[in-house]
Amino acid sequence: ITRFKGLGEMDGPELWDTTLDPARRTLMQVRLEDASTADRLFRELMGDKVEPRRQFIEERAAEVKDLDRHSA
Repeated sequence: ITRFKGLGEMDGPELWDTTLDPARRTLMQVRLEDASTADRLFRELMGDKVEPRRQFIEERAAEVKDLDRHSA
């Protein structure tokens, strides 16, 4: 398994195979229903303070079912 922090870490063929090839990609629509909650959560998880992020992860780690969205 290879993990990338961002698309810029991939070379052209990897990007095509994993992201751009219409025959192999999966598109998922994301809908935002509660903008204020999403904003608060985004700021908490992406902010400079480590403790709220650590607490969020620790409290929800057992709920994770599919960490990777990948099909063989």
